[in-house]
Amino acid sequence: MNTFLLIIEIIFFHGMALYCIIRKNERGIFYLPVLFFVDRIIDTPNPAFLYYSLMSLAVIVCAVKSGFFFRRNIWSLLLIVYFLILLNKSSDLTLIRPYVFSVIWLFLLIALVPSIYQKFPSEVVYKELSNACLLILVLFIVNAMAATYYKYSPMEMYGITKGVMFGNLWAAAFNTLPLALFIVFMYGISEKKPMHLIVSVITFFLIMLTLRRTVILLSAIGIIICLMTLMTRQKAKMLFMAGGVIAVIGFFVYNNTNFFQEFKERIKLRKLDERELAEEKRFFEYSLLYDDMFIYHAYSPWFGYELFNSGGNYGKGVLADRSLHGDIPNLLHSSGIIGVFLYICMMGTAYMQAFRASKRYQDKLIFLFCGMSFMAYTISGRYTEVAATLLTILVVMLPISKKSPEIYAEEDQPALLKAKIEAA
Repeated sequence: MNTFLLIIEIIFFHGMALYCIIRKNERGIFYLPVLFFVDRIIDTPNPAFLYYSLMSLAVIVCAVKSGFFFRRNIWSLLLIVYFLILLNKSSDLTLIRPYVFSVIWLFLLIALVPSIYQKFPSEVVYKELSNACLLILVLFIVNAMAATYYKYSPMEMYGITKGVMFGNLWAAAFNTLPLALFIVFMYGISEKKPMHLIVSVITFFLIMLTLRRTVILLSAIGIIICLMTLMTRQKAKMLFMAGGVIAVIGFFVYNNTNFFQEFKERIKLRKLDERELAEEKRFFEYSLLYDDMFIYHAYSPWFGYELFNSGGNYGKGVLADRSLHGDIPNLLHSSGIIGVFLYICMMGTAYMQAFRASKRYQDKLIFLFCGMSFMAYTISGRYTEVAATLLTILVVMLPISKKSPEIYAEEDQPALLKAKIEAA
């Protein structure tokens, strides 16, 4: 397994990072989620200095030709400055270093995406994004195959010790997959690419075995929304083909694998039937932080406690060393009310830009899916999972590019005919 991880690191991290820097320039932004996802597969490249240098250089190369791109989302700049100021309160910079770099890159890229998108035709944007997402899914499948073969599962997620394994991937690392699956499946049905559909369906079956409830639900919703874009007479043939591919692969999996048996066993291991939604600790976090800030005055409600240092430092340690999971509690504990306000303004500005550009039916479906993903991940947590958060922004802002691709939005024929008559 170490050899496999080394090959992935050399080719798909170091190699791809250099390729993005040297050849892709601004368009390298589409492949940054791949690099972040590879980081999760190999559990951080070594040495750390090389990792941070390559990623920072890749981000800088994407941004260097866009001038003062922060004017499109000034909240991103304010949030970066605010977090850098809060570093002075941190007691262990080495401990929080990965998170600090990740969120600084993320905040910068959120402001940068619309500037880059408006420079390229939407066909180019869509193709580059679909290629990047396909790479993510292929890497996910190959990693699962290798981890299963070598029985490599250092995290032993939910006590799973046999069957399909996922190596170093666990918890929020899977959050990237529904977004990647959404784009690859949509590209497959719109461009009539059977291989994309096959990769998508295989990925979905593997996602089900992760037992990550939010990830499974969003993946299923993404596929349904993609199929909704085919609900026209002109695209009925493609809808039939996509349904056929799903049915054939599903039949093969049912008859030739023990997938369903393994799925049932994993559900028992996770004991989902014993967990009530109200008992989820991530919902208990809000009341604990309220008590800390306004009852016991343990730390400032305006500036929080410390950046990314919540484990054991809230609720008088009632949840031991468990870190805060939800995004809002995490931000509130790290940066206080000011940080939460700036983050909401930054994300709100980004989504408002995407909403205003979503003029057609398919664009609105894309916005709907990304909005649902954002809300779900905000509740379940880990905005610091940069691959997922950045990919959400890259997908939702597709309508901002110069021209909507035909596969997204087919012109309404009566409206088009009326426009031609009026022009004549």
